[in-house]
Amino acid sequence: MKPALQSLPNHRQPPKATVAESPSQIQPSATASRSDNPQGVLSKMATATAKKELAHSSGLFVVMASDKGGVGKSFFFRFLAELFRKAKKGVLLYDGDGGTGSSVRIFGTRDGNGDLLPEQSPETGIVPYNLRKARPRETLINSATLGGAITMHDLPGGAFDAMSEIADGGDESLVGIFEGIISEGQQPIIMHLVHHEDESTESVARYLDATEGLNVKHVAVLNYRDADGRDDFEMWYGFRDESGEQVGGRTRERLLAAGGFEIVVPKLAPSAASRIKRYNLTFEQATTDKRLTLAQRSQVGRWYREMMKAVMENDAFKSLFKI
Repeated sequence: MKPALQSLPNHRQPPKATVAESPSQIQPSATASRSDNPQGVLSKMATATAKKELAHSSGLFVVMASDKGGVGKSFFFRFLAELFRKAKKGVLLYDGDGGTGSSVRIFGTRDGNGDLLPEQSPETGIVPYNLRKARPRETLINSATLGGAITMHDLPGGAFDAMSEIADGGDESLVGIFEGIISEGQQPIIMHLVHHEDESTESVARYLDATEGLNVKHVAVLNYRDADGRDDFEMWYGFRDESGEQVGGRTRERLLAAGGFEIVVPKLAPSAASRIKRYNLTFEQATTDKRLTLAQRSQVGRWYREMMKAVMENDAFKSLFKI
């Protein structure tokens, strides 16, 4: 299903996709704890069936990455999550920022009073966990066993070191964690948020080094929030210094040579972006929500159209995500 490009989307809250229950949603009864109990056997069979139904032969495992904070990881995560949930079933969402991130507030399932439920389903809500803590961070790799069509993790800035602790002993390697994800039939995709500051480009190089030789897809997401044009991304595209020497650009060349591609995120007016986050809105909701001024709603509408055009006219993106 392809979202329309020439007009704004239907501004109603999209219905929740109906998906098969995951193993985490199926709980055996209190009398079914013993393996020789018939109810216990039935519960195990139901769990296996649910997992099989949710499993996707070419599941995609997406992580938002940058060693530099504040570059727009959650912002782009929210756009992709909104896009994928309207287009596909079996989209599993996780927020590794310990439950304090904007993604939890926007995609989390709420009760009748509007309060976030303490227990979240990755299929219909979003599961929060703290990547910075030893046991909770294992949620990242363990989520690959659920076999989602698309599994997405919004990670905090500087996530590399915590990720490397899961299966790589804290070294400058992510081979162990991504080999584990691949072993579950999931295709890892690292979405690198690239900012005009040098540190975000250095982060991409670090991830390329740490996953070299693995079947990991790399996507550079160029956030124009604080940039006016290509020339502002000096280290990403490269430039000539005062002596005529080429500086930068090598990391971009490596990513493209490895089969990666780029996506450009257009600039959104800061006040509009702030209100979207303040009122926990999806981008679609923000185009009609009267808590935004008319100017802000119009700005969001224009940004949404431009962002949709950026991804839907990107052949590499459409091929990878089968949109």
